[in-house]
Amino acid sequence: MDIELVLVNESLKEKALSLIKAFWLCHNNEAQNTDETLEDYNSWTASGHLFYLIKLGNKYIGFAHLASRGAEIDWLEDLFILPEYQRRGFGSQAVKKLENHVKQYSESMHIEAAARNTQAIKLYRKLGYDCLNTITIRKDFDKNKYKVKSQETITGMDFVVKDNC
Repeated sequence: MDIELVLVNESLKEKALSLIKAFWLCHNNEAQNTDETLEDYNSWTASGHLFYLIKLGNKYIGFAHLASRGAEIDWLEDLFILPEYQRRGFGSQAVKKLENHVKQYSESMHIEAAARNTQAIKLYRKLGYDCLNTITIRKDFDKNKYKVKSQETITGMDFVVKDNC
């Protein structure tokens, strides 16, 4: 079954707010309050952003948030599919639809994923995202606060991926 990307408008605001809350709960185990959710919504629907709900039949099952980081709107900032709809190809469909939109005015689409989010990284890699654009690195002041999930080597240098990277 194919999904549809629906640009958020005022009539979809409550559904969008519900999905934003679900996103933070799933990804960070964080229960947002109403003000925090509204802040995200207002930011993600502001100038320089495109915020789509992902629709399957008559249900909204997730969202995609594109943004500009100084040039065109060509960064996939957030992609979320409700857990019960994951691993069924809907995320791939959404990315491909977004690519078709972005390629009309940009040479590439950029995606960031938390190093610990291996499911997302595998999805993006499968879809052809194989060019490292930027690397975000962090220094933990308490080296033992988070559990090391894996060790990686990039350009001959060793890095760790931690549960909270």
